[in-house]
Amino acid sequence: MKLLLLAAGKSNRIYKKINKNKCLIQYNNTSLLEKIISDSNLKNINDINIVIGFNKNLIKKRLKKLNVNYIENNFYNSTDMLYSLYLGLKNLNDDTIISYSDIIFSKKIFSEIKKISKNKEIIIPINSKWKNIWKIRKKNILDDCETLDFNKNFKLTEIGNKIEDPRNVKGQYMGIMYISKKKLPLIIKYLKLYLKKNKQSHVTYFLNSIKDKLNIYCMRTSTFWYEIDDFQDYTNLKNLK
Repeated sequence: MKLLLLAAGKSNRIYKKINKNKCLIQYNNTSLLEKIISDSNLKNINDINIVIGFNKNLIKKRLKKLNVNYIENNFYNSTDMLYSLYLGLKNLNDDTIISYSDIIFSKKIFSEIKKISKNKEIIIPINSKWKNIWKIRKKNILDDCETLDFNKNFKLTEIGNKIEDPRNVKGQYMGIMYISKKKLPLIIKYLKLYLKKNKQSHVTYFLNSIKDKLNIYCMRTSTFWYEIDDFQDYTNLKNLK
């Protein structure tokens, strides 16, 4: 199983205040990127692939002691994370766990995914305690959160739209995904078609566009998760336990 990390962007909303890539923010004496890699290694995932772009040499310097493969997104200024996802996946040919690089999450997620990946070909972990995280982030749920719904079989039925009532949201997309080797070519095909019309778009929008074409399994989890989206999230790191 491979790990694909998306770390090509400049993080415009926060860069001027922290003066480094979000993936290099320190948490418990290590960078976010290094924590994810270390946690995955503990779960016997040793094939690490990182899509880089902005400040790529800084990332390479920080990770020089680690055995990782780099995939370069030379268009990081004019594209979004979805294009990095496409570049990363088209260079891989095995079962793959994908992760954003500006998130902090429990290493148990890797175990939970591997446990059910024998029967599920596309998996997205769903944080069932997302409202507690929003309290720490001090964010307005109606402004910052997206819809997420699934049916009785935990198949994704909606994601990425603006919410009207938080009670109808069944969880938080965590920026993590699993795609089996079997489904990889199909996902790459759909990504290529989607990007032709949506050069700058979000992963959740793409997932919403393919939810009726593929079975995307929502894996509910109560394990720890946190996202650094802006400077407020960064300053709130001290409140994490």
